[in-house]
Amino acid sequence: MLHAGNAPVDKSKVKTSGLNSLWKFISKNLPNFMFELIEVAYNLTAMRRLESELSKNKYDLIYERYAFYMVAGAIKAKKYNIPLILEVNEVSGIKERARKQSFPAICNYFERYLVKRCRSIHTVSSYLKKLLLKHGIDENCVIVTPNGIDPQKFAGKTDSSNLREKYKLNGRKVIGFAGWFDEWDRLDLMFEAYVKLKREFPDLALLLIGDGQVLDDIRRKRKELNMENDVILTGAVKRDVVHNYISMLDIAIITHSNEFGSPVIMFEFMGLKIPIIAPLLLPITDVLKDNETALLFEVMNMEDMMSRIKALLMDSDLAAKIADSAYADLMEYHTWDHNAKAILSTAGLE
Repeated sequence: MLHAGNAPVDKSKVKTSGLNSLWKFISKNLPNFMFELIEVAYNLTAMRRLESELSKNKYDLIYERYAFYMVAGAIKAKKYNIPLILEVNEVSGIKERARKQSFPAICNYFERYLVKRCRSIHTVSSYLKKLLLKHGIDENCVIVTPNGIDPQKFAGKTDSSNLREKYKLNGRKVIGFAGWFDEWDRLDLMFEAYVKLKREFPDLALLLIGDGQVLDDIRRKRKELNMENDVILTGAVKRDVVHNYISMLDIAIITHSNEFGSPVIMFEFMGLKIPIIAPLLLPITDVLKDNETALLFEVMNMEDMMSRIKALLMDSDLAAKIADSAYADLMEYHTWDHNAKAILSTAGLE
C-alpha cells in the first residue's frame, strides 16, 4: 500500500528487469489511452493464468489489489466459488490521481462489476469507502483498513547523532517531512510557515528528507533568503538508512496530502515516536486522534498549523505524550498482522 508520494527514495531510479522493465517502459512512454487499452486487454492474460492455477490447486480465497479494469479475479472467483477479497488504494474518478484517466465511464463500469462480486473490500481510507458505496454495495462489505507497519522494524527513534552533526543540527529543534514529494504535499506552505516561525524560534531548523521537482522552488527561496544552513534538503536517501534520517526530526509535519490515500510516512513517524502535526483529512483522521495521538489542524489553515507547531515546540512533555500514545496505537491497531487477521476474518477463515 505504498505510492511514490510516500517514499523518501527516488522510485523512478529503482532497478527492474525482464517483464517489469517492459511494463515500466510502457507506463512512462505510451500515450495514456493506449496504456488503458492494454490494462483492459491484460484481463485475457490474467484469466489464463488464474485458470491454470485454480484448476490444479485448491484455494480458500483470492486476495487482489484493485487495479483499473481488472475483472479476471472476479470472473474466476465466481467460477470456482472462492471468496474474493479486494484491497483498494484508489477508485475510478479520483481527480488527484497522478495518472489521469482516459475512459472514466468505462472504468467505472468495470469497477462496479468487480466490487459487486467481492466477499469483502478493504479500503485504505474512509474517503474511498464513501466513493465505493455509490455503486450500491452493502456498507458492511466495505471495511476501512489503513496501512500498517512491521512492528519488528520500529522501536522508537534510531541513532541519528552522526547525521545531526553532519547537518549541523545539534542543539536545534528540527521540524520537517519525508517523502518523494508531490504537489499535494504543499511544501511551499511549510516553507512559508517555517520562515515565520523562525522569527520566534531562532534555533529552529527545517529538514526535508527526499526529493522531487516541487523542491526546485524551495531551493530557490532558500538561496534568496540565505537559509542554506537552516533549511536542510537531503535529497533521496537509501532505504536502509532512511529511519536514521527521519529520526533527526523533533516534530513531523504533514502540511497537506491527497484525500484518498493512507500516507505510509505517517505510520513511520508513529513507529519512530516522532510527534505529528497533520491536517484533518479523512485518511489521517482514520488513524490519528486530535490531542491524543497527534495535533490536527483545519485543512489548509496555516495559522492553525503554526499554532500547533508552537504548542509542541514550547511543551516537550506534550510532544512526548503524543508520540508515545501514537506508538501504542500503532502497535495495537496498525500492524500488518492486525490487518491480515481482519482480512481473514471477513473471509470466514479466522
